[in-house]
Amino acid sequence: MRSAIKKNALREIRGSFGRFFAILAIIALGVGFFTGVRITTPAMVDTVNRFLDEYQFYDYRLMSAIGWTDEDIKEFAGRDDVRCAEGAYSADFLSAGDSQYVVRAHSITDNVNKLKLISGRMPEKDDECVLESGKFGINTTITIAGSTPESIRKRFKHEVYNIVGWVESPMYINFERGNSSLGNGEVKLFAYFPKDAFDMEVYTEAYVRFNQDYTIYSDEYEEYVDGREEQWKALAQSRVDIRFDKVYKEADEKLQNARKELEDKRIEGKQKLDDAKKSLDDGKTQLDEQFAQLQQIKDAMPEQYVSGMEQYNTAYADYEKGLSEYESSLSDYEKQIKDAEEELKRGEKDLAKQKNPDVYVLGRNTNIGYACFESDSDIVAQVAKVFPVFFILVAALVCMTTMSRMVEEQRTQIGGLKALGYSEGSVMGKYMFYSGMAAILGCVMGYGTGTYLFPKIIWKTYTLMYLNLPMKYVFSRELAVIALVVSLLCSVGVTWFSCRMELSETAAALMRPKAPKPGKRVFLEYVGFIWKRLKFLKKVSIRNIFRYKKRLFMMILGIGGCMALLLTGFGIKDSIAGFADTQYDEIQVADASANLRKTENGVPNELTKLLDDNTEDYTLLYTGSWNLLYGKKVKSITLNAAESFDDMDMYFSLHDVKGNTLAPPEKGEALVSHSIAERYGIKKGSMMKLRDDNMRELNVKVSGVFENHVYNVVFMGRGTVCEQLGEDVPLNYAFINFEDGVDVNAAQTTISKDNRVMQMIVFETLKVRLSKMMSRLDYIVLIVIICAAGLAFIVLYNLTNINITERQREIATIKVLGFFRRETSAYVLRENLALTAMGIVAGVGLGILLHSFVMAQIRVDLVDFSVKIAPKSYLYSVLLTFLFTITVNLFMQIKLECINMAESLKSVE
Repeated sequence: MRSAIKKNALREIRGSFGRFFAILAIIALGVGFFTGVRITTPAMVDTVNRFLDEYQFYDYRLMSAIGWTDEDIKEFAGRDDVRCAEGAYSADFLSAGDSQYVVRAHSITDNVNKLKLISGRMPEKDDECVLESGKFGINTTITIAGSTPESIRKRFKHEVYNIVGWVESPMYINFERGNSSLGNGEVKLFAYFPKDAFDMEVYTEAYVRFNQDYTIYSDEYEEYVDGREEQWKALAQSRVDIRFDKVYKEADEKLQNARKELEDKRIEGKQKLDDAKKSLDDGKTQLDEQFAQLQQIKDAMPEQYVSGMEQYNTAYADYEKGLSEYESSLSDYEKQIKDAEEELKRGEKDLAKQKNPDVYVLGRNTNIGYACFESDSDIVAQVAKVFPVFFILVAALVCMTTMSRMVEEQRTQIGGLKALGYSEGSVMGKYMFYSGMAAILGCVMGYGTGTYLFPKIIWKTYTLMYLNLPMKYVFSRELAVIALVVSLLCSVGVTWFSCRMELSETAAALMRPKAPKPGKRVFLEYVGFIWKRLKFLKKVSIRNIFRYKKRLFMMILGIGGCMALLLTGFGIKDSIAGFADTQYDEIQVADASANLRKTENGVPNELTKLLDDNTEDYTLLYTGSWNLLYGKKVKSITLNAAESFDDMDMYFSLHDVKGNTLAPPEKGEALVSHSIAERYGIKKGSMMKLRDDNMRELNVKVSGVFENHVYNVVFMGRGTVCEQLGEDVPLNYAFINFEDGVDVNAAQTTISKDNRVMQMIVFETLKVRLSKMMSRLDYIVLIVIICAAGLAFIVLYNLTNINITERQREIATIKVLGFFRRETSAYVLRENLALTAMGIVAGVGLGILLHSFVMAQIRVDLVDFSVKIAPKSYLYSVLLTFLFTITVNLFMQIKLECINMAESLKSVE
């Protein structure tokens, strides 16, 4: 660009800074939103990836029914692609106290799944532990409750452990802790103990970390891990087979030794019994001979006979006693031999049934926190597919309108430059420099601001569910280049398009003013009974609105977009803020719930009486935490199995999202919550597989989908569960209704005192807590409203500025004719209000569609938001949109006042 043209371009920027700033601002807004939303998901993934890498989160978790030995771990660690492998112990137990928690205990590992100490210190003795913050304080103790099964308590060396610190673990990056076969089936907190604190012969699991540092969820990582899965399954199975063969051989040797020992004892016992029988027979023979001799002397020697018979009777009594003892010993011998034979046969039969145990090679996707973060972090990425495109489109249209009007206004100057010998490229370069500078500055400002603020604000809302990890600024060269290219296309590209049309004309034609657009009759003029009643100035405004079609389209699009964004923002708040009220006022209508224990053999009469005395009514059912299997992943769900569904509507209303009541599930069927059906592709008629912590499985057919907003819930009949598991499941859960006017807290305290009541939740309290927790999502709503305001101000200011500039002669004329200040403003600016009303009408439909799409992408784990926009949100959106318009009108009155009547009325020639 030549020096004179460059100076002219710089003077143009100073002289029309409002126009320049409008282009810069719309580019900055568009780029800021585009890059900010686009970079949020990579920034979130980078935050979690750095944490998992720093603390060496496992790649594979290996499990088998017979555990792992040090030799197995050594074999795993010796592989070429393994950075580290360690064996670990884990067990669940119930903590003692008023509120019994299911605690998942892990052994501390040195090189994999390392812990982040956030307070206190690490354990140094085998009676010390660290756990997550919140439930227990440092320098207190945690006790293994006596209600914990004996088989589990034996796995620990102590019953009481000193808590010496709080930690964070890469295995638990969100609030879910997993499932358990203890208590109510839900793990409430995790704890880490030294390995010496456990009393186990083998490790319960092995963790493997490969020698790689690929980004989590990346294609490279998935390919790397998937390519080793079969190899590691074979390796783990071979180690299990070796150990199984050894255990099998040891068990077989024990059986053989027991068989030999039994045979030896059989022979020995038989010999003793035979000797005793021979001794008895010999004694009997002697007694018979003595009796015969006594009979011979009975008459001849009476006195000796009597004496001999007394001796004979005594000896015979001893013989009968010995015979009785022999028969008893023989019976005991035969019974013991028979029992031993049966026990040996059972052992041999059980041993014959034994098969090589299965191994489980579990990747990161089976870790609930890791799996949930992948889907949750993708929410922003899905939203980023729509919002940025919308802003970029508006930016392009604003730039096109602005630059085309600028070129049209400076036709005479362009003609003069061409007449002076400047080439078309030099002339076009001036305007491309003008728009290009605005685009580059706007891109730099928008990229820096958007990529810094958006990820931090959105991550703030995610810390409701995940660890509050520090987020670092992420710079994406690729995204920056894309943003710059798009910015230049939206500005320089449309400038080239606009200049090309004007520069195609001759210098003489350009130096003549362009003929104004002819006025045309509008449709309303054909409606006589309306048109005749309108005042002259209003008729002029109506004609001007439809005379400038480009401005009409831009205003409707810009204001409609503003209205749509506001409606979406307020709609998000309505959908999120109201879900707790809907859940606990219309769906889960019970007043409270209670988790019960010690009900395996039926509900004790004392507990039944307690509930009868302190509630209006209640219903008992089985509940447990199960995993929904979908693909290679698992999802934690709550299974409720009712004995009967006759009165269930008093506690839980089972209806679909349209309000239609659902039929109770039959045997082999289940009802699933809407969140499960929508997120995992389950619908009526689908087959669904559930698995618990003990690897028991349920296969059921989905008979319906019910509305539910809190937790992923499945309802089925208790008979279905018992039949498929082959055993009874306890009635360990109760829905409770209190009498009207009763002190709920007092009733809750009375019921909770019973040691058979593990936990009691009052739903009103939970509703308040959930509402407060979700209020932090107002950050996102605020972002949307600010962006909508920015869009409205920029579009309105830019188009109003263009409107005033191109109508300066007309405005100067009416000022000369004696129009007052307010009348002059109304003459020009009432068009903005009319166009705003049109934009609002268009924006309502667009806003409803945009809100529905955004809500479909906002999937917070364990929560299913309803899609709704409250009537007041429509009102707020309309009022704010008009407020933005009125504010711009007030600001533009200054420009109207600055119009010089004498200068504006000068002839162009």
